Formats: sequence, structure tokens, C-alpha cells
Amino acid sequence: MNWMINRRPESDQPVRSIDLTAVIGGRGTLYLCPDVAAVDQHIVRLYRQIEDIGLWLPELGQQNWADIDLLLERRMFLALDLQVSDAA
Repeated sequence: MNWMINRRPESDQPVRSIDLTAVIGGRGTLYLCPDVAAVDQHIVRLYRQIEDIGLWLPELGQQNWADIDLLLERRMFLALDLQVSDAA
């Protein structure tokens, strides 16, 4: 994958474009979320995991719910961005 490299103004560490489209879950899981459809796919997968093993491994279920909350925040941001783009 070819990522664009930029520099952060407050440091000389590079910022990859993936940093702007990714959500990092509580266990360090990287979710690539460039658009609403990708976010929805991650949410569906996590929800299915909760249904399948949430009763057997409640801690994993709680972690998945926390990741879903993060993904929903990303989804709201993307939806708002789409509304602003459509209005312009």
C-alpha cells in the first residue's frame, strides 16, 4: 500500500495518510475507515462476534462494544463530512 507522507507541524515525525482514515481499537486493532461503508462493515463484523461468542467471553464482548463506539464516532464524522460536501 502506498501511503502519503506528511510532516506534523509540532514535530518532525511523519504522518501517513492512513493515520487520517484509521481507527485504532482498544486492543490495538487497526480498522481502516476511509468511508461510511467500510465503517459499517467493521461494525457488522464486531456485532456478529458479540452474538457468536459474547456470552462465552464477556470481556471480549465488552471490548468489541468499546470498538463499536469508536467506529460509530468515526461514522458520524464521515456522515457529517458528506453533508458538508453535499451542501457546498
